[in-house]
Amino acid sequence: MDEQDRQPDQLDAEDCQSDVSGLARLKQIVREVWPKVVAIALRIVRSIWFKIGVIAVLLAGMNWWQFVKLVQQWLSDENWTHGFIIPLFSLFLLYTWRDEIARTPRRVCLWGLPVIAISLAMLVAGFYPLQNEWIKQLSMPLLIWGVVLYLAGWKMAKITAVPIFFLLFALPLPGYLYERIALPLQNLAARMSGGILRVLGVELEVTASYMAIVSVSGQTHDLQVAEACSGVRSMMAFFALGTALAYIEDRPMWQRVTMVVAALPITVVCNILRVTITSSMFVIDKPELGQEFMHTFTGMLLLIPALLLLFGLGKLLQAMVVEEEHDESDTDGGSDLDATDGEGKAQPSLTAMLED
Repeated sequence: MDEQDRQPDQLDAEDCQSDVSGLARLKQIVREVWPKVVAIALRIVRSIWFKIGVIAVLLAGMNWWQFVKLVQQWLSDENWTHGFIIPLFSLFLLYTWRDEIARTPRRVCLWGLPVIAISLAMLVAGFYPLQNEWIKQLSMPLLIWGVVLYLAGWKMAKITAVPIFFLLFALPLPGYLYERIALPLQNLAARMSGGILRVLGVELEVTASYMAIVSVSGQTHDLQVAEACSGVRSMMAFFALGTALAYIEDRPMWQRVTMVVAALPITVVCNILRVTITSSMFVIDKPELGQEFMHTFTGMLLLIPALLLLFGLGKLLQAMVVEEEHDESDTDGGSDLDATDGEGKAQPSLTAMLED
């Protein structure tokens, strides 16, 4: 009985010893790992990307109510469906330039405070007295840039200016401004399309954005180049695309300006062709095609040549720069060569003559 009574006591002692040794081992692991965890945490907290993330979360929380309205408008208005892509490209530019951003020295710049104040004043004015949603939305990119300028300085603000203000392409224009842009484009499309159809032998009359087309059967069709056919939607999308292509690669500033500005004539030409093709359906007495199918189909079809023109322009401008660089290198290389006379004797180079 004594031996049996001692066995449980021995087992309890062994369990206590194992618990103590396990606890000691755990403390040792914590002492070894904890400094490393703290070092990693400090490195993350001090990281520029962590700070950017914290600021981004705070700004997003502050303007969340505006984001909700923007998404609703992107979903409901087909003129601004490209708004979903714009923020993604801004993030892509920041990711592409991440090394340069990390290398850029950062310092507090007090000039950022007036920019922040202006953006907040715009936000307040958008509520009252202007009562304008667009003004409220314009304050967001300016506020972001002002915070970057204040916390990181001019150099960082200069690098991030394009990704930040690229967000402007996602902000829907107010109705009155959209109409002011659309109306001249409607009239231009009607006038130029009418001119093309006249050259092809079609009888018609053009008044502002209205067209009276006489079909091959002698029937007159009254058409209007509506606001949806003005090309404003394509123009905004191609301005965004031109800006994206201009900055996605390293280019001189004149090339970037050229690519952005080129989006306007490309859009106008493609829209004129679209109106011309759609109007031709009424010339051949197929109004059902001109009203729905051809209008949508040509809009999608002409995106292809427009994209090719933008890409082709970018490649052409790049080739021009390469050609100039080759010419300069040939000129520099030839200046150090020694000249020879007609008998093949080497003549002293200009560098050697100057040294003498």
